[in-house]
Amino acid sequence: MMKNKIRINNRLGLILLTLFGIILLQCNEEPDVWEKEQEMLQIMEYIEADSANKYSEFLEISQKVEMDGILSTRGPFTLFLAANDAFQAFYESKGKSSYNDFSDEELRQIIRNHVVAAEISTNNFGNGSLSEKNAIGDYLVTEFDGSDIIINKYSKVIDRDIQVANGIIHQVDKVIDPVVQGTYTTLNQIGEFSIFTKALELAGLKDTLDTNEIPYGLITARVRYTILAIPDSIFKANGIYSAEDLVAKYDNGVNNIDETDNGFYEYMVYHCLEKTYYQTDINSGIYWVISRNNYVNIEVGNYFYINPSVNDTFITTFIDKYSNIPTKNGVIHAIDHLLPVVAPIAREFKFDACAYPEFEEKDYYGVGETVRNFYDGENDFAKIKWKGDYLQYWCKFQGTGFINEDCITMPEGFWELEVTMPRVTRGNYEVYFYFKRGGNRGKVVVYIDGVKADHVIDMIGAQEYVDEYVCDVNWTTTQEHVVRIKSVYPGIMMWDRLTFVPKLVE
Repeated sequence: MMKNKIRINNRLGLILLTLFGIILLQCNEEPDVWEKEQEMLQIMEYIEADSANKYSEFLEISQKVEMDGILSTRGPFTLFLAANDAFQAFYESKGKSSYNDFSDEELRQIIRNHVVAAEISTNNFGNGSLSEKNAIGDYLVTEFDGSDIIINKYSKVIDRDIQVANGIIHQVDKVIDPVVQGTYTTLNQIGEFSIFTKALELAGLKDTLDTNEIPYGLITARVRYTILAIPDSIFKANGIYSAEDLVAKYDNGVNNIDETDNGFYEYMVYHCLEKTYYQTDINSGIYWVISRNNYVNIEVGNYFYINPSVNDTFITTFIDKYSNIPTKNGVIHAIDHLLPVVAPIAREFKFDACAYPEFEEKDYYGVGETVRNFYDGENDFAKIKWKGDYLQYWCKFQGTGFINEDCITMPEGFWELEVTMPRVTRGNYEVYFYFKRGGNRGKVVVYIDGVKADHVIDMIGAQEYVDEYVCDVNWTTTQEHVVRIKSVYPGIMMWDRLTFVPKLVE
């Protein structure tokens, strides 16, 4: 289920506006200056125009933390707007009497939690997250209860799609409290998952699942998880009444129960996926567990089918009531069966050359018309090294076929690029190299784990996007791999990914 495209405030719009203004000036005409339509107010003007002071709390807080100026700019924005009675109820729930009892930073987080820098109508809401993060970097969750739209599991949209000059407003009946708890703590507080949360603790995963950031090279990277949690009722229906019963069922006697290769540990890790996938993010495919020793397979049809098999007498899927639960570092989905560990087999795997935290954590990541150069080939990235003038991050929405419409670009001249890939399931694969051909390109050879491929990739020619065979690999273990690309004829490289296609071994 792909998210619908919506109007987003990005660099492309600014560039086009600037060029349009230059053209008009060259024609000796006055340039158009953006002005709101006469019958439409900007967000803050709409709030200020409320004659009954229905939104005075939001207005005063916005002014206090200087968010009113931002919401008066062009945008576009989506604002989830709570009225005064909702704010009063929020104060009381926190044991406070007014917004003056909160720090400015707390108030700033509250207001920013209600703002998304994109115009998103309710027609683009689904069972999952909004397509864009809000102003504090989190995804707001949307779902349906009959004809009602619910935000973050509790705040109902009571007036939707109020069009304003710089975006759209949805009025909500409750203040949307910023999510601050990690995945483990959130799950533990729900109360329906006592066996599962105790088992996570015994497996040594409690602290990991409450961690928001980790050191990564020269930066601190935000970590995100997806938890496939099993309610107590499902365990009890399978004769498991405690975490100790779960240990007894899956402990294979190898190592301690909080170590790799122990059956209990592997079972618990199997329910902890890397990255965050709300239901609106999930497409048919494989999803790696946090150890990257294994993955689950999800097929999307009328339901989400987890590890489906033609021999299944039952299908594992999500329990909607306890799914799409947002946490500060991920999301929780409850599932309706035990989900035993399935031994991994080689499957097609696409390694995205830009899928590193040093790119993904930046505000320019995935924004069209973006070019960023990096010059320190030894220290800018933890797992990308290069020799040459610079490495460039390039993103443009033009139907490239690139994952996320971005790629790594190396400059004209001679250069070398080395990347350390994440763990890949052992197996025998054909390797393909996806790049953009052009007139100023080079020729390269590829080394995988130090072994040079016989095939020279010639990137010179008419502009087109090419997925070219490189070599075969046969890996006997599941581990990280080092890929080195070296120019043998000087020129630019625009490289997006490697694709590993399993081979049938006769």
